[in-house]
Amino acid sequence: MRRIDYWLGVPLCFLLSSINYFSRFIDVERREDITPKNFLFIKLSEMGSIVLSYPLISKVRKECPRADIFFLTFRKNKPLLEILDIVPDHNILAINEDSMRLFIRDTLKVIKRLRKEKIDIVFDLEFFSRFTAILSYLSGASKKVGFYPYTQEGLYRGNFLTHKVQLNPLLHISKSYFSFWQAAKGKIKSSPNLGGSIKDNEISVPKLTTSEEEKTKMRKRLKGFGVQEDDRLILINLGEGNIPLREWPLEKFVALAKKLLEEGNNYIVAIGTQSASRKAELFRQSINSKRVIDFSGKTNLLELLTLFNLADILVANDSGLAHLASFANIKKFIIFGPESPQVYLPLSENTCIIYSSLPCSPCFSAFNHRNSACQDNKCLKIITPDEVYALTKTYLQ
Repeated sequence: MRRIDYWLGVPLCFLLSSINYFSRFIDVERREDITPKNFLFIKLSEMGSIVLSYPLISKVRKECPRADIFFLTFRKNKPLLEILDIVPDHNILAINEDSMRLFIRDTLKVIKRLRKEKIDIVFDLEFFSRFTAILSYLSGASKKVGFYPYTQEGLYRGNFLTHKVQLNPLLHISKSYFSFWQAAKGKIKSSPNLGGSIKDNEISVPKLTTSEEEKTKMRKRLKGFGVQEDDRLILINLGEGNIPLREWPLEKFVALAKKLLEEGNNYIVAIGTQSASRKAELFRQSINSKRVIDFSGKTNLLELLTLFNLADILVANDSGLAHLASFANIKKFIIFGPESPQVYLPLSENTCIIYSSLPCSPCFSAFNHRNSACQDNKCLKIITPDEVYALTKTYLQ
């Protein structure tokens, strides 16, 4: 995807920027001054960032209650938006990235649909992706809001954003997204400055509970593994393997689990997508206990949310799953390394961040496209199982 974004994205961005420049001298119908009726949010990848965009979407819905809201994402993220219920199901536009043929087919369908809907404002929530910048332009929206590097380092994405927001590497991503609404209110924005601060109480996500029927089904499923009502349920996400540098070593999760299982009524459930199933199987085999259950790749999002509402704690790497858990009251112990908790902290007060604060960390950012030169994630390796266990034990007592 990065290679395609580079080799096709750069010339397309340049071509569309040229067309956009010369179109200013042609007397065409413009819609800048009308009251916006149709909003489009684009966030193709990263479930966690979709969660962090919730305050922005909620703000737009509150201030423009009669507006139609659309969201464009990859197909795998569609169930998350359906559960959040903040965008009508028929307005969730999905692109299938499983193959190039499906990707091209769905992209063309999306562009056709967006032109038909007459989008007024598009919020490009990606970090310097050329593909989403191109989609923003092709949507036909009169206002196009997105991240722009100005004098900072960053990818070339053309010059057709009408409202350019500078990404602040020290600000929480949810607030960076929230600032899009400030930027969108003017006719044009071509400088980094914004009008006001963003209050912490404006940045929040709701608590989502699942039905008693769903909870009963999950309890019955867990009972099949020996879990009783008074047992404690500990969820562990070992990592999906997409960015190995960001994952706490498997052997440390194993050592932590063995300590947790010293308590006879503790059960451990490994959760995650199908990508995490291989690590989960190695994890289960290494511990060799009937009180370790592998649910990785075996739960949908609704079942996962139900688990969050039933379990006692979650121990996870910095990941989209950690942000999804923000919708439940479960106590979260999130292990950070190459990325900054200051920028990606889950939006939940019931969160304990475990971070080594090495001077080389964080080394991932939107500016380097998460291409760190690091080959040895010591920022994670120096976090010991004893340290994590002590934190979890204090809460479980």
